[in-house]
Amino acid sequence: MTDGFDIAMPAAAASVREARQVARAWCSSCEVPDDLTDSVLLIVSEMCANAILHGRSDSIGVRVWLPSFGVLRIEVTDYTPSQPPAVQHPPADSENGRGLFLVDAMAAAADGDWGFSADGARAWCTLPLPRNASCSRPAAPEPDHSFSVRAPQASTRDPENPYTYL
Repeated sequence: MTDGFDIAMPAAAASVREARQVARAWCSSCEVPDDLTDSVLLIVSEMCANAILHGRSDSIGVRVWLPSFGVLRIEVTDYTPSQPPAVQHPPADSENGRGLFLVDAMAAAADGDWGFSADGARAWCTLPLPRNASCSRPAAPEPDHSFSVRAPQASTRDPENPYTYL
């Protein structure tokens, strides 16, 4: 078992699958519950896809670790500072543009949070880690110079559909 992983990968479509495989293996080694593992894998996939699609570097970085007890943190960097993107709400027939919407939905469903570094080069997501997960020792702390993009609070969510804001 390890406190996390930090890998650099080519900015290529095949890296999304590889990042998911590494994240799945790490979650398994930490006995992360299946439902939370599914959320981690989807978030890793969407953040990697965004970094590959919108970044201007030939590589991306993927990091998953425990910054404090009971908190799992996912970070994906494309190494290219830019204006942080916003959650989009594309038309129903659109095939693209839902990545950050899915990240927002998965983080909200797990009582987590997400956002971007101040320079927009790194996307991050924090999720609560259940006490029964075997990863118990947090990694060394790092300064956090990021901000959250989840400004709406639970009270602004549509009661009929928790993934829709009023």
